[in-house]
Amino acid sequence: MPKKINIGFLSSQPPTNKKVWSGSIFRIYESLLREDFKVTWIPIHYTPAQEIFFDKIAKAYYRIFNRGFNKNQFIIKSLAASRNLDNELRDKDIDVIFAPTTATEIAFLKTGLPIVYFNDATFHQLLNYYGGMSGFGFLSKKITEYIEKKALRKSSALVFSSEWAANHARDYYQISGEKIHVVKFGSNAEVPAEINVSKDYTGAITFLFLAVDWQRKGGHIALKAIEILKNRGYNVKLQVVGCTPPTTSSAMEIIPFLDKNNPDEAQKVKDFLNNAHFMFIPTRADCTPISFCEAAGYGLPVISTDTGGVSAHVEHGITGLLYPHNADPEVYADGIEQLLKEPSCIAQMSRESHRKYNTELNWEIWGKETKKIIYKVANTK
Repeated sequence: MPKKINIGFLSSQPPTNKKVWSGSIFRIYESLLREDFKVTWIPIHYTPAQEIFFDKIAKAYYRIFNRGFNKNQFIIKSLAASRNLDNELRDKDIDVIFAPTTATEIAFLKTGLPIVYFNDATFHQLLNYYGGMSGFGFLSKKITEYIEKKALRKSSALVFSSEWAANHARDYYQISGEKIHVVKFGSNAEVPAEINVSKDYTGAITFLFLAVDWQRKGGHIALKAIEILKNRGYNVKLQVVGCTPPTTSSAMEIIPFLDKNNPDEAQKVKDFLNNAHFMFIPTRADCTPISFCEAAGYGLPVISTDTGGVSAHVEHGITGLLYPHNADPEVYADGIEQLLKEPSCIAQMSRESHRKYNTELNWEIWGKETKKIIYKVANTK
């Protein structure tokens, strides 16, 4: 009987932790086990003294340059991480290293083991795209990009969750396209085997806003669009699940944060997904919105923004509607109104959305595609 490939899984938290990265790390771990790999957790850790030293460097940089410093990615930290991991790997019978979002930790690794790096974006793409990735000084940005480039070039294979991320890694860092792969995320919520095909698209219509960040996910745009439709005489409401908006409206129902790790609250999320007609999240910035995979699992057409990696998960005019980043609420309202006038089109979008889930946006597909990549690098080491 052939020996199982032993994957060294790099992460700061145990991969069994369902709360890390919105549950995606656990789903990745689960998918690798399902494909009959042995998975060994390789913990990423720093000593308390190292953490204090890293903070001092960031503060010193700010004092000198009056600019932000990316304390997650800089050379001293990367060297320390690589040294720690080299020690962790020394006595373990690992065949392949799987490194999700860990460019800092693998950049200076001395191991000769093949590395499969996984992420949903590059650092350069996130600069000034997400609020938390703004304000870094010139030197800090250059150091971060140097580390990321070194990590990507060191890896045997790069797996990204969208063409947006994969193409940027190839073009910006001049990485060979032969080692870049696109494998899309799946749903972190359980989905039904069959979608609800008996929904009435001629009566009251529920638009689900499933998100924890009202502002970044474009909640104000969604609410205004729904209010416009309501004023035009349509029986619509925005059902907000996961956050508390800083405003009130008769067109909006609010269900605050629900913990998907709590069985009762997870069931409520499933019920909301099952009973809604659309998912409406006109996000301002997103790499891989997991909620759109969940929407597909329930056959919900998605209305959103053509930004970041969104188009990898929503096909405009087929599984939903995508509008430019500068589209105002009236543009969204007009597009939705056209659909509301043709219920058969909504039903078709629902079927196409579920088809996309079954063929692309699920963790079983992710596992099978990633298995091919891992076997390829393992057999060429």
